[in-house]
Amino acid sequence: MKLFVDVGNTALKWRARSGSDVVQGGCRHERRWAEVVETIAGVDGGCESVWVASVAGAESDKDIANALRLKTGVEPQFYYSQADDYGVTSCYPEPRRLGVDRWVAMVECHQRFGAGIIVDCGSALTIDAVNASGQFLGGYIVPGLGMLRGALLRDTADVHVETGSAQLGLGKSTAECVHNGLLRMSVAFVTEVVLELRQVLDDTCKVLITGGDAPALMDAFGFDFTHVPDLVLDGLERIAADKE
Repeated sequence: MKLFVDVGNTALKWRARSGSDVVQGGCRHERRWAEVVETIAGVDGGCESVWVASVAGAESDKDIANALRLKTGVEPQFYYSQADDYGVTSCYPEPRRLGVDRWVAMVECHQRFGAGIIVDCGSALTIDAVNASGQFLGGYIVPGLGMLRGALLRDTADVHVETGSAQLGLGKSTAECVHNGLLRMSVAFVTEVVLELRQVLDDTCKVLITGGDAPALMDAFGFDFTHVPDLVLDGLERIAADKE
């Protein structure tokens, strides 16, 4: 069995593969890494390899590595962003400073489709572009829906809003105004960037949507896209297959 782990800023996702059998482990929004790793099912002492893509930081990576080592009996292999790998070339002066989730998503996008735009709707909302020759053109990072909502509520004493659904129309309560406004702002930003990048790349290039907040945003997008909820795990599995 092979285990693949995607560690974000606030969550951990995993996938286990044994031949053609795949167990998709879902997502745990928690940073107590030892406890989160312990919830990974069916891999105790039975792994051939463990691959990790993590943006949690160096100290957290040590904790995650220790927990995975104890859990699986295997030394985990961490993959980090590269200057050039799998046909993709980074535009960052210091390539390792690019979040590996973004890098791996670009690798997977380029391997599957060539040029593409990746929109990751996580705790941060990121947009990245890779052209047909594999050049990473650059990207954007802005707060995601949860971060925007948290900042608004934290800094506005009289606004108290519970979690709820959103639409693009005018809100008729404080809660609706907040949820609808944040949705509209996020959708407008993504749409503007996608339309601009499609003029630079190709108006038929793939737009891949991923990340935990993707379902909250997708219905409001007015452009063609493909939802790939496990894009980072897909890319990590591709990379591991080639490096083993």
